[in-house]
Amino acid sequence: MTNPSAALCDRMQTAALRHAAASARFDHEVGAQAGVTLSTWEANFVNLLRLHGPLSPGQLGRLAGVSSSGTITGVIDRLEQVGYVTRARCRDDRRRVTVSLNTEWLEREDAPRLKRLRALLADYDEAQLTTIAEFLTRLADVETEAAGAVA
Repeated sequence: MTNPSAALCDRMQTAALRHAAASARFDHEVGAQAGVTLSTWEANFVNLLRLHGPLSPGQLGRLAGVSSSGTITGVIDRLEQVGYVTRARCRDDRRRVTVSLNTEWLEREDAPRLKRLRALLADYDEAQLTTIAEFLTRLADVETEAAGAVA
């Protein structure tokens, strides 16, 4: 493997930052259409539920790095009020709650983003897409590890 040039590293960092900003703005716009301004926490909770499926409030908080149960409950309350998530009590232990995405609503809201992604991916061959997917996975892994080290 070769070491990338400083210019290429800068270009990659700029691209990653632009993607993060554009993605956050898109999430904000989708939320605004639903009548809510998504905070960073709310968008993060939605993305964690997309990645992991239904979770308890405590699990969501741990994955997001939020330790305040009041903050966790407030975020879930706001997401539930606008239809992003639902809460369900466990039948065997009514104290346990699971938070799930409203997948029907989310699929409808995500359709334009998926259409754009598919169109973009069509410009690359399988080997290139494999490399891109590996890079994005590793980038997420190192950022997740770094965030855990800070906490």
